[in-house]
Amino acid sequence: MLSLYAKKVLNESLVKDVGYGDITTELIIPEHHRSRGEIVVKEDAVVCGVNFILDFLRDYNLRCNLLVDEGEFLEGDNRIMEIEGNTRRILTLERTVLNFLMHLSGVATKTYRVVRKVREINKRVRVACTRKTLPLLSPLEKYAVVVGGGDSHRFRLDDMVMIKDNHIEVLGVEECFKRVKRVSFTKKVEVEVDSIELLERVLPYKPDIVLLDNFKPREVEEALEVIEAFRDKMGYRPLVEVSGGIREDNVLEYARYDIDIISMGCLIHSAPAVDISLNILKP
Repeated sequence: MLSLYAKKVLNESLVKDVGYGDITTELIIPEHHRSRGEIVVKEDAVVCGVNFILDFLRDYNLRCNLLVDEGEFLEGDNRIMEIEGNTRRILTLERTVLNFLMHLSGVATKTYRVVRKVREINKRVRVACTRKTLPLLSPLEKYAVVVGGGDSHRFRLDDMVMIKDNHIEVLGVEECFKRVKRVSFTKKVEVEVDSIELLERVLPYKPDIVLLDNFKPREVEEALEVIEAFRDKMGYRPLVEVSGGIREDNVLEYARYDIDIISMGCLIHSAPAVDISLNILKP
């Protein structure tokens, strides 16, 4: 199903890019001209989205030969796909294809880099993304995080119950937990806390996951002491997630603690596009 969604996004992007027609290509290139081309990744990267692109290009009657595996790490100046067919079609599709690959490969590459860094000091913790995604691209961006070795976290609002600060602000801790008891047993319950005081208030309700939001590293250490004391007393410990202000340059300050999840919005919203190009080959 994700492949169908990817093709829908690609086709809608193409429609918006082409408008009434690629006037430059249609003026310059003869209608039945044929060419061979190649897609090249020009920097070290984890390639992501190539299987979607393969299906997309074949829908436009282009012959394609995929040279790499989805999720493969490549050094720069490596070919990832060969294309052959109508020249006008190749050139018209070029930017839509490259934008898609550059963005998803950028997300996968950044995730891969962060996960490798974290694994050096903590082999157990999961590195996850957040819902800070681009409109309509969320399923594909989260897929790219998984390809890069990360965790997708929630795909949608109906994946689990997540009690955030504004829910607590509106109704209070007790009423929030009273109401979430109506949810299906299949859904986990996570609660976001922004202080040690709030953490101590929510632990007795035994949420499945506690999110320490915008805690500094030394505050994470203090929060873990509170959680361990609760486990010693009540025999229960929730999964512990940290998030907020965590970046590639400070993630190791958090990874050294006995936490379960590090969630980082920057895996998606701050991932730089990978440099990928399409070259038409001379006959």
